[in-house]
Amino acid sequence: MAVQKFKLELKSAKMVTPSIRHMAFTRTDGQPLDYKPGQFISFLFDVDGKVKRRSFSVATIPGQTDEIEIAISYVKGGLASEALFNLESGQTLDAMGPAGRLVLQDDPAERILLTGTGTGIAPYRCMLPQIAEKLAANPKLEFKIILGVQYRKDALYAEDFRSFAAQHERLEFRVCYSREDLSQDKANDEYSGYVQDQFDNLAMNPDNDIVYLCGNPNMIDDSFTKLTDIGFAMKQVRREKYISPN
Repeated sequence: MAVQKFKLELKSAKMVTPSIRHMAFTRTDGQPLDYKPGQFISFLFDVDGKVKRRSFSVATIPGQTDEIEIAISYVKGGLASEALFNLESGQTLDAMGPAGRLVLQDDPAERILLTGTGTGIAPYRCMLPQIAEKLAANPKLEFKIILGVQYRKDALYAEDFRSFAAQHERLEFRVCYSREDLSQDKANDEYSGYVQDQFDNLAMNPDNDIVYLCGNPNMIDDSFTKLTDIGFAMKQVRREKYISPN
C-alpha cells in the first residue's frame, strides 16, 4: 500500500473527553483513504522551512462513515495540538499516509488482547468490524480490549466498545483507572490500576495469546517486559508507541 500525500478538510470536530478532540476529515481530492484498520496518517507542518510530521491512528469505524476520523489529546504549546484544536470546519491541512503495521493478522491464536492507553485505543475502534468478522469465522477465538486512563471522564470511546462487547459474547472490554476511586461505584468492566496489571489475572499463555500494545511508551515497555518474562516471543507482542505531539 503506497503512502500518498494529500490535503484533508475538516468536516466536524467535538470534544469527547475533557482533553481529547474527535475530528472527522475528508480528502479534498475526493479520493478514499485506502488504509488497513490499525494504521495511521501523518499531518505535515512547515516549521521554519522544515516539514515536521505528527501521526494519529485512524479511529473511523468502517461502514459507519467514509470520513477519516482521529482523536487528539491536547498538549499545551504542542505543534499538532495548537494547529488541530484551533482548526475550524472547512479548513485544510497537508497530510500523508496511510502507514503503520499495528494491524490484525491471520494468527493461529486463541485469544487476542488489544491493549491501549489514552488515544492509543483509537486503532482498536477502527478494527471493530474486522474483529466481528474474525469472531464469526473462528468459534474458538476470543478478544479482550483493555483501555487504560487516569479517570472515568477520560475513557475515550468506552461506550463504543461496551456496545460492541454487548453484541459479541467472546469479546470482553475492560477499562482500567490509575487514579479513579472505585470504592463506592464500580461497573463490572471497571478496574483499578494500570492496564499491564491485568496480565496477572488473565492467565496469559504464550502458546495461545497474541498481545497488541498502543499508547504510552512506559506502559508499552513495562508490558513488553512482563510478557517476555513469562515466555512471550517478540513476534507475539505487537507495539506502537504514542509520543505526545509537540
